[in-house]
Amino acid sequence: MRRVLVVAAVAGLWAVAGCGGGGGEAPVAASPSSSAGPTAKPSVVRSAPVVTTTPARLSVAAAGKRYLAVTRPYNVALERFEKAANSGASVSTLQAQARAVAAANLTESRQLLLIAWPTKVNKQIRALAKADAAARPHWLQVAAADSLSDMARHVKLASAESGKAPAAEIRRLLGLPKYDEKDYS
Repeated sequence: MRRVLVVAAVAGLWAVAGCGGGGGEAPVAASPSSSAGPTAKPSVVRSAPVVTTTPARLSVAAAGKRYLAVTRPYNVALERFEKAANSGASVSTLQAQARAVAAANLTESRQLLLIAWPTKVNKQIRALAKADAAARPHWLQVAAADSLSDMARHVKLASAESGKAPAAEIRRLLGLPKYDEKDYS
């Protein structure tokens, strides 16, 4: 709509201003931004230079602590789901636990990719984030399932996508102990 109005306004200006055959300079229509008063002095607008910085890579010791902090909520959620399932919890309880697992999975995946890890674990960190992303839809299916058999099927699929191999390698490279489910119960 704006383009049509601009074209119509320009055509109108040509019709009014361009018809005089008097020779000299063609009259110029005043622009909406010009003022009737004295000519305004142009102002110079300066912007601060945009500087992008790359966060410093974590040391191996700091990375180990950070890795445990980032992965803890997902591991706790997984262990809680497992305990609930093993104790014969209701479908609705397991659905709620599965939603918590999916949410923790998403948070872990995002945080893993935001941190400047030591170079020696970058490949494994990306693999773990990829495994998280592959497992997440299955956890959402567990949360939406209305029977224990459907839940079990989707848990099995989520488990098949787990990042156990990259997680074990990350722990080894960062000098961390092996995963122990008792640490997350």
